[in-house]
Amino acid sequence: MSADGGARFTPADLDGAAAIPAAAPDTAAPSADVDAAGAVDASDLAEVALTAPLAPPLSAPRREPVAGRLRRLGARGRSRWTAASDNLRGSALMIGSILVFCVMMSAIKAIGDGLPLVETLLIRQLLLTAMVLPVLRGDLVAVFRSQHAGLLALRGLFSLGSQYTYFLAVLYLPLAEMTALGFSQVVFMTLTAVVVLRETVDARRWAATGIGFLGVLVMLKPGAALFDPHALLAILSALLLCGVTAFIRLLADRESTSAMLLYQSAVLCLAYVGPAIWLWEWPTPREWGLLALIGVFGTIGQYLFTMAFRVAETSALAPLEFTRLIVACAIGYALFDEIPDLRTLLGATIVIATTVYTVRGNAG
Repeated sequence: MSADGGARFTPADLDGAAAIPAAAPDTAAPSADVDAAGAVDASDLAEVALTAPLAPPLSAPRREPVAGRLRRLGARGRSRWTAASDNLRGSALMIGSILVFCVMMSAIKAIGDGLPLVETLLIRQLLLTAMVLPVLRGDLVAVFRSQHAGLLALRGLFSLGSQYTYFLAVLYLPLAEMTALGFSQVVFMTLTAVVVLRETVDARRWAATGIGFLGVLVMLKPGAALFDPHALLAILSALLLCGVTAFIRLLADRESTSAMLLYQSAVLCLAYVGPAIWLWEWPTPREWGLLALIGVFGTIGQYLFTMAFRVAETSALAPLEFTRLIVACAIGYALFDEIPDLRTLLGATIVIATTVYTVRGNAG
């Protein structure tokens, strides 16, 4: 020790300390050597780092595979769909068909006078047939031997008249006006439900139908256009379409949706093929694309439309037709520069309100 009492050691003191035995290490891990100056060799630290036991890595939470989540969501959706009332499911199918049909209608309007209408409708029906046939490949003979072939063929004739007059009016009338005129079918459908199908129509549905039609009249702005021959074609198409929906309800428990579509397609193809060959004009690549869109969307829309009337009451679906005008206004604005005015927006508000009211009532 030094004379000043500080903690200073002489070489002799260090030699004495060397005689003290070192404590046994607690672990088997190698220790770093310390030199006389108290420094640690860097190579020794590296050896310690490499040989020391590592802490176990944190395990990431297991995530459910995408396919599993999709299956679970699909099962949940199917269970909710099955638990829903018939009228609610029919309402969803009906709104889906309206959206799809409006896209198809805009494609037909885009073609315009570039192709004969019968040619456009024939190609549409051929594509529909090509999409339906695979579904019926095992029962094709049985379908045409149906005991209700007469009713199926008669439904096809009603569909022929309704379809041709409808699309002829589409070519010459603005989308919003054409669609609004077609809403006369809502009144026809409710009357058909009472007179032909013997359905009970309560005061709520009569009120929804009447108020919704009032909204259509607000948008339509009745005037001289109502006496336009093409406007009368739109109303005639609506009347014939009621016959189509009545046949769907009558055949719902006897024939499949695919059988109804196939008979309809057969009747329409036979009616269109002669005039289409006579007036045939080769489509341009753009027109071929629009024709494909018309065929695919027309088939999907027709299937959804038929399924809606198979599961739900006609009087429950009738007020939902008013949503077609909302979609037509949107497409007319986006594609054809048709800007809705204030009265159109006011009428659209009434239509939306009656549609929401009807869907909520159908859920009960």
